[in-house]
Amino acid sequence: MKINILDTHKLYMEMMKLSENRRYDYFDENFLKPFAPVFERTRMPRNPEALSCLSLTGKDKIAENMLVQLVDKNVWHEAHKAIELAVYTLKDTGIKLPEEITLGIFLGDPDKLSQSEGYTGVGSVPGYIQIIIAPNSQNLQKINACIAHEFHHNVLFNNVKWDFMNVTLSQYLAVEGLAESFASFLYGDVFIGPWVTGVSGADLERTREIIEKNLDVSGFMEVRKYIFGDHPMIPESDVLGIPFCGGYATGYHAVQALLLKTHKSIVEATKDFVDGVDVVKQSGYFNI
Repeated sequence: MKINILDTHKLYMEMMKLSENRRYDYFDENFLKPFAPVFERTRMPRNPEALSCLSLTGKDKIAENMLVQLVDKNVWHEAHKAIELAVYTLKDTGIKLPEEITLGIFLGDPDKLSQSEGYTGVGSVPGYIQIIIAPNSQNLQKINACIAHEFHHNVLFNNVKWDFMNVTLSQYLAVEGLAESFASFLYGDVFIGPWVTGVSGADLERTREIIEKNLDVSGFMEVRKYIFGDHPMIPESDVLGIPFCGGYATGYHAVQALLLKTHKSIVEATKDFVDGVDVVKQSGYFNI
């Protein structure tokens, strides 16, 4: 597999030398154009705001400080190693891997990312991974696990036809639960994301009760209410009593229950899903 890690450190330093009125064009050409298929496939707006990136203007000192933190952790080199480890783990499994990966690390807006510990990722289009991070001591330790999560999405969608019009809640839970279980397998539970750790106890139990009655709900616009919960992208009128990213947490725990029940590895569970098995319904996590 060819691994392309975009040198966003160099690109940010070059961009900040430009006058502010030239920066959006520069950002689009150098940061976003390499990910054009992502925007085309997902219909996500092609701009830094849609990605929760740090403002391109008026934030140079903040950007410089963020870049120093990323350089200190050698995150671009670490990102390459993270993908190599993920590839090594999934090779020779009968699961088709993308032939090429392009990964970009973008500076994030700490306010927009406040509910997710200052970082997030995008990896649903095979061959492309975007990590958006407002670095801090907590999330810098988790960036490789986030890359593993998004790489797993890359692999899954390279093998499974994803029909947004008809995707079921059970399928979407599996996609997120398998990805985070893959990340925890590679890096340990301590590095799993806030989309899992942020929902526990009574909140998790309530979410499970709501979701288990609706596993066959289909269509992305309906399914997302259960996955994202009380999330900025979900209109207040559509919130179902599920906390922020409650579906992510539920999917993770369902997959963990499956692994415990079947004694299968996360790689074997991934292959089962690729082969059409409804791993969430077979997990034993739900009273169905």
